[in-house]
Amino acid sequence: MFLTDKYHAILPFHAAGAGGGGVRRRAGKAVSKPAASRFGAALSARLRSLLPLSASSSPLAALARLADLLALTLADAVPALAGEGDAAAVAAHLDAGVALLDACNAITARLDRIRRRRLLSRFALHLLSSSSCSPPNSSVIRRARAALADRAAPGSSPPPPPLPSLPFDQQPRVSGAGGVLLAVDAVSSLAAAAATAVLCGGEGVEIVFPLVSGDFPWIEAFNAVSSQLAALATKPGEVDAADEAVRKLTSLLDGEVVDEAAVRAAAQEVEKRTEELTAPLDRLSDAVNAVFRAALCLRNAELGSIMVGPAEKTPCTGQHGVVSQPNCGIQ
Repeated sequence: MFLTDKYHAILPFHAAGAGGGGVRRRAGKAVSKPAASRFGAALSARLRSLLPLSASSSPLAALARLADLLALTLADAVPALAGEGDAAAVAAHLDAGVALLDACNAITARLDRIRRRRLLSRFALHLLSSSSCSPPNSSVIRRARAALADRAAPGSSPPPPPLPSLPFDQQPRVSGAGGVLLAVDAVSSLAAAAATAVLCGGEGVEIVFPLVSGDFPWIEAFNAVSSQLAALATKPGEVDAADEAVRKLTSLLDGEVVDEAAVRAAAQEVEKRTEELTAPLDRLSDAVNAVFRAALCLRNAELGSIMVGPAEKTPCTGQHGVVSQPNCGIQ
């Protein structure tokens, strides 16, 4: 069961869904309020810390860093919204919180699928390397080929859910709370677009990297990050490299005559590319889990502010700003 399904029954409020639109979102004029201003300045600094994103950057690592930034943005939104008093803006944001939780579940399913394919690749390599025959006999080759075929077969595991695009409201948001929530939605939309590009790039999915217009201090850095991520998304990443290495090995094993030296070299390349996936996948998985916890924390705080009015604020960040519990409140 997805975590969103588990918690959905206790999250009863659903405002009108936010509409999508063009690439550039109109943010309106910023209203200066102390908490919202600090929030915007911190977000601007964090966005700038991601730059530049060179063509040689690791797509998985870039996505993990963006997820870290999103988790921190969500956590910072709780105190930034405290005392703003814009109940309408908070209520209108509730559906966006559910969409983000669903996106985290969908990304996690994608990562699990990649991990399964990695395990099958390693199993095929184990079969080829443990054979006492040189070259490997037909039985070993047949089993290795079957493992790689299972890895590539669309029906070998349940298809993961599609990754949502998380479009956000284009209407101007001039209150302090509205500006904070605009930033939350913009970074969420950017992270969703980047996740689709990195994890679903070969599926012919149309990807729109959002741009925002307005006077908020974080917008220039946001648009720079979005543009550079869009350029990076066109480059092959670690997942693409692993898939290509597996295709070459499979092609050699499918031949009528097995070239032992070629198979050995191809197997070494698969091993290298597979190992390169391990740490980035674990890192990204941890980052997505942190986003889920932060999104749940913010949503619970929003619900609490609507259901009971002003409430005592409970800290929702742990060490280094990572959300450690969802029991938060917006005053």
